[in-house]
Amino acid sequence: MKKSLIGLLAILLVALLSACSDAEGSSDGKKEIVFNTMELSPTFDDYINGMIESFEEENPDVKVVWEDVPASNIEQKTLTEASSGNMSDVVNLNPRFTKRLAGEGALLNMDESAADFKDRYPEGLWASGMVDGTSYAVPWYFTTGGVIYNPEILAEAGFDAPPETIDEAWEMSEKIYEETGTYAGGYTTTSWQDLWVLFPTYGIDLVNEDGTEAAFNTPEALELLKDRKEYYDKGLIPDDLLLDSSLASEWYADGRLAWWVSGPQLYRQIEDLNPEMYEKSKAAPFFVSDEDIVYSAIQNLVVSKNSDHPEAATAFVKHITNVENQLEFTELAAILPTNEEAASNDKFLEGEDSEDPQERGNYYSATNIDKAVDMAPPISNANEINNILSEIYEEVLLNDLDPEQALNDAEEQVNELLSE
Repeated sequence: MKKSLIGLLAILLVALLSACSDAEGSSDGKKEIVFNTMELSPTFDDYINGMIESFEEENPDVKVVWEDVPASNIEQKTLTEASSGNMSDVVNLNPRFTKRLAGEGALLNMDESAADFKDRYPEGLWASGMVDGTSYAVPWYFTTGGVIYNPEILAEAGFDAPPETIDEAWEMSEKIYEETGTYAGGYTTTSWQDLWVLFPTYGIDLVNEDGTEAAFNTPEALELLKDRKEYYDKGLIPDDLLLDSSLASEWYADGRLAWWVSGPQLYRQIEDLNPEMYEKSKAAPFFVSDEDIVYSAIQNLVVSKNSDHPEAATAFVKHITNVENQLEFTELAAILPTNEEAASNDKFLEGEDSEDPQERGNYYSATNIDKAVDMAPPISNANEINNILSEIYEEVLLNDLDPEQALNDAEEQVNELLSE
């Protein structure tokens, strides 16, 4: 009996200590916050650990636990944890999944929590975490598109400079194809199935203001879709790239594309594939429409609504995106800072006269930060809408579905989705 009593007391003591530890955050009495990133380890171990160390020095009552997660797992992991109310305190997510979690009520309102530092980010980037008029994320880093082009192919077709607008790009593409047999195209992102970016680029909203109905079935959208079908029928859009746009870098390196629309951070792929092609290539700004905005690939930081320490978590987000940490990150990776003060640093202006395509491309991207916009609609169903538009795009080009019928079908599918 005595042994049983002692054993019971030991169990109760462990439970009591555990409860105290949970209440305080960690066994040493500090507030513990868990930080999840996507595939940054081991490449950026020194950077992330250094950033955590400096934050803990400034906030000695806080302990940051870093967990790096494979990109293929982070969405399921975060969704599962959020469903059980046990989501990590700070998580790195893309805008579309950010909006899904916000729609589930899992994220902290950053308009309120980050009110003292939200002005450091451009409006277009801040909106990347917005759902129903409220932002649930802080933008961490981003890239915008650009154009790497082969001046020899352009010259062979009679051009001495690349196009500036999407419409000019298609006009030039037709002549380039006729004169050289080389493809080009006026795309708005690396994906060749880009309706979900093309429509907003031309000022066509994907959904209405309150996110309850599709808004893209317009005469302007119909005209754009008809134009794409015409370009396809003229042979300007090869099936291989339509179905797998990841091949575009190889095609450019092999001389089968006159230009490649992509973020400058990827231009070194060309150097790896074909150093001679990279050496003769040049960089140009991203193609625009009359709206003068550019699609941006943004990575966000979100804070769990159920965090035990939301103030500490928000302070850590503020620390991650300060000028010093943002600039250091850009030294290690070909990315751009979301902090406007960091983006105006002289290092980003040095590429203005560079002959290196990536350096020149980074200059164009950094100077376009005010044009950078997340094109995903500000609703939790953004991914599904993108998929619907990509599917009808394929049907129009590959299977001759009437463009007007395609938009009607897509509108019906989106409205059904939004009514659920």
